[in-house]
Amino acid sequence: MKAIVYILISSILLLGIPAKSGAESVLPQEHPSFKNVKVREVKGRFTVTGQARVSSGSFYYMVEDGHRVLLPETLLKVNKEAPAWTEFSIILPVLKRRNGKLFLNLYERDEGDGKIIHSYLVVLPYN
Repeated sequence: MKAIVYILISSILLLGIPAKSGAESVLPQEHPSFKNVKVREVKGRFTVTGQARVSSGSFYYMVEDGHRVLLPETLLKVNKEAPAWTEFSIILPVLKRRNGKLFLNLYERDEGDGKIIHSYLVVLPYN
C-alpha cells in the first residue's frame, strides 16, 4: 500500500495536477509604497534598505515580536514624494528579543484620518 501511495504522489509531483477548466491565475501586485526591501544583520544590529514611494515624503516604522512593541513608531523622512521612488536606509538599535521572530512594519499614515495605510511587514532574521 505504501508503494502505491508513493508512486501516486511521485506521479502527481512530476506531472503536476491539471488546472480546473476556467481557473484563473492571479499575479501579485507591486506594493504601492515599498519595494526592494533588504535586511542585513551584523552582531544583533539590523540595517534595512529599500525604496519608498510615499505621498507625504515620509513614512513610519516600528518593530514588534507579535506580542510587544520593541521599537515604537518612528518617523523617517525621505528625499522625494510619490510618484518618484527614493532610496531609504534604517539602522535599528540592538533589540532584546525573548524568543521567536521580530517584525518590522513599514507604513504610511492617511493624511486625513491618520490611520495606517500601505503596511509592509518584514520578518527580521533570527540567528
